[in-house]
Amino acid sequence: MSNAYLDIRVAFALAKITSIVFPEDDSFIVPMTAAFELGLRDAADARGGKLQVPIFFANEPNLAESWISGTETHKADAAHEADDEMSGMCSFCFKGHEIWQCPHLEH
Repeated sequence: MSNAYLDIRVAFALAKITSIVFPEDDSFIVPMTAAFELGLRDAADARGGKLQVPIFFANEPNLAESWISGTETHKADAAHEADDEMSGMCSFCFKGHEIWQCPHLEH
């Protein structure tokens, strides 16, 4: 069984070494994108809990920033979806928690 965080850290280290030999190489894109995607996944799994930067990314600012960006993107997307869900409702909708009585919603 592999560890996704370790796999990304190793890929990042290899990309760093490759960039020394081939400065024009853009292999950093793969581990940075993977860290971002793990941030999305971790935020979805956290369900509102406090998240800490994974230990494998903590001392590598680029990976940490990508992961944090993923968690923030998930939070922003979730907030936007909640706003869209509530946009068709008015204060009457929440009176007594009886949404079905709202005259503004089609039933």
